[in-house]
Formats: sequence, C-alpha cells, structure tokens
Amino acid sequence: MHPNVRALSRGLAILSELNVGGPSSAQTLARKTGINRTTAYRLLHTMIEDGFVTFDEPSGEFSSTPQVRQLSDGLSARDAMSQAALPAMFALMKEVSWPSDFAVFDSGSVIIRETTHPYSPFSVHRAMIGRRRPFLRSSLGRAILAAARPKVRKTMLEITAASGNADAALAEDQAAIYGLLEQFNRDGFAWSVGETEKNISAIALPIVGSSGVIGSMNIIFFSTTMAPQKAAGRYLRNLQKAVASVEAELKRPTKR
Repeated sequence: MHPNVRALSRGLAILSELNVGGPSSAQTLARKTGINRTTAYRLLHTMIEDGFVTFDEPSGEFSSTPQVRQLSDGLSARDAMSQAALPAMFALMKEVSWPSDFAVFDSGSVIIRETTHPYSPFSVHRAMIGRRRPFLRSSLGRAILAAARPKVRKTMLEITAASGNADAALAEDQAAIYGLLEQFNRDGFAWSVGETEKNISAIALPIVGSSGVIGSMNIIFFSTTMAPQKAAGRYLRNLQKAVASVEAELKRPTKR
C-alpha cells in the first residue's frame, strides 16, 4: 500500500470547495477544509501557477478556472453508465457466481463497457471490456433491440444493415426481427445459445433510462450446464434486481 499524498488530497479539497462555494478567500477555504492557512496559501498559489485557480486582487478571493472543467471532460455519459452498472454487477456475481457484462449499442453491434469476467470462478475469459458482440445474435443486443423505442429501433437496424457486419442481412429481415421481438415479449428476457461463441449461452435484460434504452446486462453460462429457460428460472430475479439497481442509480441527481 502506497502512502497517501496529503498535498494532493488537500489541493483537491480546496478545488472541491471552490466548485461548491464559488469564489472564496484563503481564510474561508482554510476554515471550511480544515487546512492550515499557510498551507492553503501555498496550495492556492501552486494551482494558480498551474492554471487551475485565479486570484482577484480587489476582492481578495480565489476562483477555479475553466481548466478545472477539463479534468472531468473525459468522463462521458457512457463512463457514468459504466460506473452505475459495476456495483450491481458485482452484487449479481456474488449471488449467482456466473459472470456478466454491461454493453451498449455502437455502430451496428454492441460493445462491452463493464464485465465481471475477471472475478468469476466460471469465466473462461478475462479481457472483455471493449469487445464487440453481434447486435442481433447476442442476448445483450437482443435485449437492447426489444426495449428500444420504435424510431430508435429502426435507426439501429438501419445502422446495422449498412455496417456490412455479420448481422447486416439479418437487420433487413423483417420477419426475423419480428420473431426476436416476439420471443422477448413471450419469455420476458433475451437469450442466445452458441450464437456469439461456441458452448456459451446467456440471458439478458435491457437497462432503460428516462430517455429510453441505455444498454443491457447479461448472465453468461456454459451451454452444456443449462438451457436459457432453466437459467432464467434460477437467476432471472437476480438479474432483474441488478438492472433495477442500475436504473435507480442513473436516476439519482448528479452532484455538482
């Protein structure tokens, strides 16, 4: 375990206070953060030199600069979704032991954003983040398809058809798409058997936010172990609870 860098922690505490409370004097910042005033001055002047803080002489107050915003610009909406999904995924794995993935639609396929494969005793894969799965032949993709609003679904299918990938022709087969939607409505979950990888099956549910479907979460298992219907009988409630947890987390107001 590496020792904490207290100067960094104190500097971040000052930036956080400036972000919440707005322009403040060094004395006020020292009092609110519990940092010695001399140390607060030193940290503030370091951050001025680095471009993160500015000082207004007439008022004697320090303010954060737009450069501070750049620190969070890399945190995209999808990163926030991943952060919301991961705790629920770990809780799910503890309950069912099998691994799971969180994925989103991307350019005619689905891309895995989070996974518990490295931590499951039943996983044969470790590096899963960033891997793609077919939109129409994976449980993850089928769950997203089923939950998408009609106009969004139409656009997703058009993108998939134009992508030239293995699902391109299937995306234009209206009867096949109708069959996938009917299957989801009948079963209450999406599933696949050996369609993305030999001897691998999965069940999945969509994750839906206020603006529509966000992504999906699955539970993966060996095809020789059980059929999707049996897996659903054992684990669907656990998966529903995990999805509900993610959806609730995404509804929480973002702290500013």
